Amino acid sequence: MPDPIPDLDREQDDLAWLRQELDHLAQADRHLAVWRRRMLDQMILIEDLQAKGYDTMLAEALLATMQRTLEEGQRHRQLILQALATYPRSRGAGQARTP
Repeated sequence: MPDPIPDLDREQDDLAWLRQELDHLAQADRHLAVWRRRMLDQMILIEDLQAKGYDTMLAEALLATMQRTLEEGQRHRQLILQALATYPRSRGAGQARTP
């Protein structure tokens, strides 16, 4: 039986997929950092408004929405990590074809 021939096209596709997922992970990390900073800014704003006697109901509702957005972003990041954890098995990397 002849030796298997590496499927170079598949390997290139796998590497492109891996690069894309790593890019998505980096983007998710950047977004999460921005969202955390915005939430902190909103908390500071709420404290300032409360100290000045203003109604903060809408500001607090916005903060709650920001918290849910952050949680969804964290779930999305976890999905990316799960996909990366299965690499290369989920992509079939390293498989060779026979001539």
